[in-house]
Amino acid sequence: MAAPSNISFLSFGTNDSFIAKSFQGLKYRNLPAPLQDLVRSGTIAELYWAVLGPVVDSWLLSFKDSAGTNTLRWGSAVPSRLQAVLTKTWHSPHLRAFLGPNDSFIIWHPELIRWANLPPDLEDALQSWLTPAGWRVGPPRMVTWGPEGAFFTISEYGNVVYRLGDGDAWEIFKETVEEWKTEKGFLWTDLSFITLDSTSSDQFIAIRKDGTWAGSIDEINEDALKEFALNFFGRAKSKHKAKPSAGQSNGFTGSGLPTSANTKPDAATQALYEKWSRETATMFASASVAVGGSKPKTPRKLQVRSQSSTSTSSQSSTPSPARPSMSSTPSSTGKLLTSFPYIPSAITSCTLPSCKMLKSDLDGIQACQHDMEKLLRASGLYSYEWLRQERLRWHPDRFGRLCEERWREAGRKMAEEMFKVIHALMEELKVAESLSGNSHSRQ
Repeated sequence: MAAPSNISFLSFGTNDSFIAKSFQGLKYRNLPAPLQDLVRSGTIAELYWAVLGPVVDSWLLSFKDSAGTNTLRWGSAVPSRLQAVLTKTWHSPHLRAFLGPNDSFIIWHPELIRWANLPPDLEDALQSWLTPAGWRVGPPRMVTWGPEGAFFTISEYGNVVYRLGDGDAWEIFKETVEEWKTEKGFLWTDLSFITLDSTSSDQFIAIRKDGTWAGSIDEINEDALKEFALNFFGRAKSKHKAKPSAGQSNGFTGSGLPTSANTKPDAATQALYEKWSRETATMFASASVAVGGSKPKTPRKLQVRSQSSTSTSSQSSTPSPARPSMSSTPSSTGKLLTSFPYIPSAITSCTLPSCKMLKSDLDGIQACQHDMEKLLRASGLYSYEWLRQERLRWHPDRFGRLCEERWREAGRKMAEEMFKVIHALMEELKVAESLSGNSHSRQ
């Protein structure tokens, strides 16, 4: 059995929240306050497993604490039947769990397995594996399910049972499963990880031993899903990787310990970023529709083929990883931009005299570089490459095409100011990383 420190995992939660551990470290977004406080407390020496449930305070954490003791912690909304199990079970570092809709759950480790309220077909599958003499096809290796009847489970000996959901609720998941199933040479024993979102239809991530992966997620967490998949088996080499710093909102070492608990943004700052980011994305998507561009994607499908993949399917015929493909839902209306998406006033707290003077310009973005850094670090994805992608959205020409004609010139000027602020943040990172031995080529 693999050592817990080498286990990568990801769990989806409510309100676009997630928690993920990979060889890049620990990443999370929008966690319930008690869980976020625990993660940032400095008491976790090694994180073994984490799972989020379909309600805010439903979560479970398995870890080694700073005293070297294997420990379990869970949220107040965890089903009462599961809480009764957790209070009595051995705190195994090999414990695995999943929390589903309607107080459903499964928890297992080498000496225990318990479940309740599973989807009927999943319940039948697990019961068929279990005989009076033990597990007929081995105990469960992965078990996951979501709304609308979708589930996937595989045993230690490779027996697979799944359901692709009701109607078109899990269209992208269905497409992935059926494509891989018919792929020449592929076996389900080649699957290394899979999890479905217990809160939203058609959000999932599946990763194979050869590095091929497929996933579907809301656009706000797209980068996090990519980073998890690319760092699942080992730290990915990147031309534009950012070294975690004390000021980085979700900068963690490989052990899962925060690099600095004192400089992490609080939950309120993260919530402000999430709200601003969603509203800005909606404005841009609507404007794009109005000018005849692509429609908003909900969710976006991300699929990558590894160079070593031997797939013969039509989507994997190229020797190098494919660009992410997208699945979209139609939108009948669109609206060009007539105002700027100012960052929240609660964030614009820098009081340097030069910055206060800059922000007094009513025709500007009313935020300085320090305000923008505070907001963007709350994304949990702050890095050179992420800033470069963010900067692209604010290119004056690109932004101007999304504006109504009467406001286009003013909008272009404000976008140019935002573009320059983000560029300055990129340059700061470049200097800091060059001093620490990392470097970036100029974009």
